[in-house]
Amino acid sequence: MKNLMVYGLAMLLSFFSNRVLAEGNDYQIELMVFAQNMPNTEVFDQTESQIKWPAGLTELSTYKQADTMALADAYAALSKDPVYKPVIHIAWLQTIAEGASSSPVHIQGAEGALNGFIRIQRGQTLQLIVDLEYAPGQVGSEALIYRLNENRRIKLNEVHYLDHPKFGVVAKISQL
Repeated sequence: MKNLMVYGLAMLLSFFSNRVLAEGNDYQIELMVFAQNMPNTEVFDQTESQIKWPAGLTELSTYKQADTMALADAYAALSKDPVYKPVIHIAWLQTIAEGASSSPVHIQGAEGALNGFIRIQRGQTLQLIVDLEYAPGQVGSEALIYRLNENRRIKLNEVHYLDHPKFGVVAKISQL
């Protein structure tokens, strides 16, 4: 009986602490992008950007960078695997009001091969909106551009993988 009461109290406290956390507006967004050269039968012929840039695009440098990164070990492991080429690993803090979309954040790789934006939409569910293009090099006279454009329902504190035959995105959104 005592164990049942302790369990019930723990569940009640968990409910209230999760309720308080659910009302917060500050998030850590962590993003890891890597190139991959997996065999596929798809034909890629995009040579011009197709991103529909949203209004209010905010540069990543505007936001406070996160002190810690949960995906650091995964990034280090990818860096050692010759099949993958790390492109970028970033984490920042952003405020997102309940029932609203975050400002779209401009994401660029240091070498200019990666360009696009991400945005979080917070409503009944949490949505991750990603529109990134990766242009790793020249083929003939024009550079091929690979685009990953996805809107995905996500859960807090879970690692999410967005896949493209030529590059991948791993994202984790945590509430502060």
